[in-house]
Amino acid sequence: MDSVAFVLVCTGIVGLCLSLHSAYKTCQVSSHVGWRVLFGLIIFFILGYCSFAAYLFEQGRTNLLNVGLASILFFGAIFVVLVNYLARQSLESLAKLVEYERCHAQTDFLTRLSNREHCIDTIEEKLRSKEPFSLFLIDLNNFKNINDSVGHLFGDKVLIAFSRRITQALLDESALFRMGGDEFILIIDDQAESQVYKQNNRLMKVLEQPLRIDEIQVDIDYSAGAVIYDGKSQTGCTSILNCADDAMYCAKRSGQTLVIYDAAIHANKTNELHVSLGLKEAIEKHTVKVFYQPIIKADCGEVYGVEALARWPQDTGGLMMPEYLIPTSENSNLNRQLNIFVINKVFEDLPTLLDCEPNLVVHINLFGCDFLNKELVNLLASLLTHTKVNAKHILFEFPERMMSLDIAKTRALFEVLIDMGFAVVVDDFGTGFSSFSVMKDLPLAQIKLDRALVEHCLNDARTKTIVETVLFMARKMGVSVVAVGVNNDKVADYLCECKCQYLQGFNVSDVIPLKECINWIESNRIVNSELKKY
Repeated sequence: MDSVAFVLVCTGIVGLCLSLHSAYKTCQVSSHVGWRVLFGLIIFFILGYCSFAAYLFEQGRTNLLNVGLASILFFGAIFVVLVNYLARQSLESLAKLVEYERCHAQTDFLTRLSNREHCIDTIEEKLRSKEPFSLFLIDLNNFKNINDSVGHLFGDKVLIAFSRRITQALLDESALFRMGGDEFILIIDDQAESQVYKQNNRLMKVLEQPLRIDEIQVDIDYSAGAVIYDGKSQTGCTSILNCADDAMYCAKRSGQTLVIYDAAIHANKTNELHVSLGLKEAIEKHTVKVFYQPIIKADCGEVYGVEALARWPQDTGGLMMPEYLIPTSENSNLNRQLNIFVINKVFEDLPTLLDCEPNLVVHINLFGCDFLNKELVNLLASLLTHTKVNAKHILFEFPERMMSLDIAKTRALFEVLIDMGFAVVVDDFGTGFSSFSVMKDLPLAQIKLDRALVEHCLNDARTKTIVETVLFMARKMGVSVVAVGVNNDKVADYLCECKCQYLQGFNVSDVIPLKECINWIESNRIVNSELKKY
């Protein structure tokens, strides 16, 4: 056999062996069946090439055909090695890209924590494996105020700083995730309550010092709801997150940092659901009633106006009071429907009230920020157009705590209402930290002293000082004052001495239906008329 052909054949076989090795490495990178087929084909071709080499040895002669075939064998081997090398490089790059995208898809872009998808995957994996664990749902308190007052960019910096700070306090078996907004999930690979409280204590400890952002110190606190999964009960990821959410809102309402979900919370949640469904039906069927409580002039006892108050008759024969009705509507997102119902009912009843007392005004207490927008203005504009009611007979009460959230937005709404002819009043005045700034910054016609201040003004020196200060400042600013919660003659006499303009409370009248309110107003007029004779 010719030495050139021999060298070419041997080199080709070596090249094919290298291509076999390259194909094997490629198969390790990719598990795709196509690469395994290619690997088998290369082995098949090597056997064929070896058979060709044996044929050349047997013939022992060199001709153009043999040399050509040997050359094809040689360069084919080089080509296969090159193709496999490039393919392996591409697959390795693709594998790195896939891994990067997988990590990116499971990472929150802002805080660089694991994100919601990764959290849900982790919970579901633990549930499948029946692995016990505990879960925290952490929600920052008053974070919306930060966004509204300083801006969303600053709020993002707060979230980044918060996530870094609490990462320092994680137990060894804990993992932190950002669910979105200002909500975070913390998973502990332990079902012991002691570990839950230990983790919470560490979080509170690291947040004792304020966060420093853009040379500004920001105090942050949170409310957390925890769920403990024992690895035995049948439940799902959504159910666990809902339970944690219920416990978190329970913590917010009670002012606690942490509440662990238990049977009592479940029972309360179930009861709230039944009540909210009943309230929705009651609003739709107009079985909710609007009652009125008279407000009198302190100096002469004559009727000044009434406050419209929603009451929900119960099957037991009693009424659901505001302290339960309003939280139920807020928790059930029924604020809008209840506000609309009360406003419509007042516009319907007002002509009857004015027939009895032409100068009377009606206070309507609004609550729920979701309703205080263009929808309210459009509703009032429509009612003014389609009824004979004059806007001067209606005053809208807004809780002080709600108005202080966004002074600029509240001022804009007040100015629109005033332009329409209505007046605005601050309710629950004197208990919030921003009460006096609200009085200074907003175009108010009146303020209503908080019930707690009025009820304790005679037996607490500091409360008495606050009441007298508010009355003095209101007179100086030309704002009238209604004292709410006047329940005895001594308090009424004291407020008259302090020149409080209007009184409201059980010492004046109970909250009564429309017909009884009309009778009360007429009786009060007769009594005052007789008293003037003496």
